[in-house]
Amino acid sequence: MICGSKVINSVKTIIRMAIINYLVLLGLVICKSLMARPPPRIEWHRTYKGSGEESHPHYVIQTSDLGFLMVGETGFVEDRTAKIFLVKTDSQGNLIWKKEFGKRGYNLGNCVAESVDGNYLVAGSLGRDAALIQVEADTGKTLWSKTWNMGTEDAFEGLTITPEGGILVTGYRDGLAEGTFMNWGRGVVLKTDSTGREEWRRELGEFASSGYRVKATKDGGSLLMCHPRDEESNKYHLLKLDHQGKVLWSKHYNTVYWGFDTKANGYSMLAGHTQKSPLSKNWDIELTVVDERGGVVWTRFFGQPRGYEGKWIHDEVWGARSTMDGGWLAVAGTGDETGRYEKTGHISGPSGQWKIYLIKVDGNGEMEWEGIYGSTNSDWAGEDVCVTADGGALIANDCGSFGFTKIARLVKK
Repeated sequence: MICGSKVINSVKTIIRMAIINYLVLLGLVICKSLMARPPPRIEWHRTYKGSGEESHPHYVIQTSDLGFLMVGETGFVEDRTAKIFLVKTDSQGNLIWKKEFGKRGYNLGNCVAESVDGNYLVAGSLGRDAALIQVEADTGKTLWSKTWNMGTEDAFEGLTITPEGGILVTGYRDGLAEGTFMNWGRGVVLKTDSTGREEWRRELGEFASSGYRVKATKDGGSLLMCHPRDEESNKYHLLKLDHQGKVLWSKHYNTVYWGFDTKANGYSMLAGHTQKSPLSKNWDIELTVVDERGGVVWTRFFGQPRGYEGKWIHDEVWGARSTMDGGWLAVAGTGDETGRYEKTGHISGPSGQWKIYLIKVDGNGEMEWEGIYGSTNSDWAGEDVCVTADGGALIANDCGSFGFTKIARLVKK
């Protein structure tokens, strides 16, 4: 009996310990879940159409007057009915002006910046030639427009203003003219003065099929995020250039990246979508942060926020920005690209309806919150995002029009 009692007591002890361990584990899971704060709400949403059947944005900034400037196309690049479309609003998203550039055809609106004189610059393509346009801030009137015929199909994808007020643009020549994304050309970077007069040009074909985003660095050079040089290669994703465009070093990582931003400490984020994440066998989001020498600091994966079957759901990230609290913000679209999978159950709507997917992480890549934003009547997808002066964000929302979707403060006071 004594022996049996000891056995019973031992079993009870084991069971109690198992229950305690389970509750501790459950508590950790719950705590981790609770640590992810609710996402901020939508403050307002405005839409603007161009003359084409649909309009699709690609890039957005907040301007010095606290308004917003968004660029993309109206019409369709694929069927050669596109024109560059540029929209300026005030701080509440109310229209100030909208402008279109080019004759209907193959035209791309890829990036914008505010120049040192307070007017605006547009980078893209007009009639398959790389284009740089300056417009008057108050009216959208064209001040000057310049094109570069460098090959069969050429475009500028990204631009930045240099410390002395010049213009640094990057893109490609000799592309395939297949659409607004990968055109598998040969990368270029080009420097002009403030009036668009070319000062130097560098070929980047041995490193990249296209330069995509570029940021000036405090040493007078620049960091250039690029796309691999061909479909069979993983090289390269990030280039460090000196003040004359000479490549000082080149780095390659994991996938094709679309979102890019830098911080004052020299750290940079590259945001792309990948089929190599542990989350699903489909496209998920990869965020990679690197130091000032291009060394990887951390890589994180995110996706499948609505709980639908992962093999059907695409999470496609297009924009990323550093945030005021030392963290990062990435914007994506999430939905079923195939149209062959229709499930319901998530409060935001069925799997086939695209939604904005917004992710906030801290400086170490730990998720602080994720938000799903959408409409019951149409598809929404995040194409770019800018952090606003009030601590919120403005999303370039592809909803068949230029969607200006304002998000409340990212971090609660």
